[in-house]
Amino acid sequence: MEKITIIEHSKTDLSNSLLLVAFPTVGLISSIAGHHIVQSLKLKEIGAILSDKFMPTTIIHDGKPLPPVRIYAGKKICGPDESCDQIAVIISEFMPPFDLIKPLVDMILDWAKDKKCRFIIGLEGTHAEKITDDKTPEIYGVISQKSLKDTLKKYNITQSKEGMITGVLGVMLYTASLENQEVLCLLAQAHSSYPDSRAAATLIEKLDIMLPGIKIDPKPLYEEADQIEKQIKQFMEQSKPTAPTQSAIPLGMYR
Repeated sequence: MEKITIIEHSKTDLSNSLLLVAFPTVGLISSIAGHHIVQSLKLKEIGAILSDKFMPTTIIHDGKPLPPVRIYAGKKICGPDESCDQIAVIISEFMPPFDLIKPLVDMILDWAKDKKCRFIIGLEGTHAEKITDDKTPEIYGVISQKSLKDTLKKYNITQSKEGMITGVLGVMLYTASLENQEVLCLLAQAHSSYPDSRAAATLIEKLDIMLPGIKIDPKPLYEEADQIEKQIKQFMEQSKPTAPTQSAIPLGMYR
């Protein structure tokens, strides 16, 4: 197994918590939504996931150097039916190398089990054939266990029956199904050619309904979507000579 380490800045009790997992794929909406949640709820950075095979990059936020994969948490009444009393977020702006995804997923699922996290929800994008500004992106759900079907039904989430999910969340879903762990993945239709802030806002809207104990306002993402997308596209263009486009995501543009 590739060497991957979870570093906790301080031992944090995450029992009975909701864990959100946000690694970027289609439209980068998981990273956008995840960062918005961290900022909106003022969650504290409690740890990081490290590997010498991660992209050799430091994220600079509020003048502080941060690792590519971070863990945040805070005391919040959340979860479906307000059954959790805290929330944790694992977030990254980078997709890990392909050969690292399976061991990374195994470590996250084992860590979540050891920390006694109650729910795991993955944030993801799915390719949309055509999205216009006047049409709200659809939200779909994929579940690792049949026991989560009632959750999809309760929150009016259409279960995706056919398709493909790549990356961390794709591997996490089938691994969790084999390990009898409950993972629910929320997918929002997104543009694949550029960062889609509107799709991220739609994802936030659904989460806000599912987590009645907390308030996550999607309005800033809608209001600043044009500006965010323009700035990120410019940043990605400027970064092409030195880094893959997927890595070029300035945190200051997520509000």
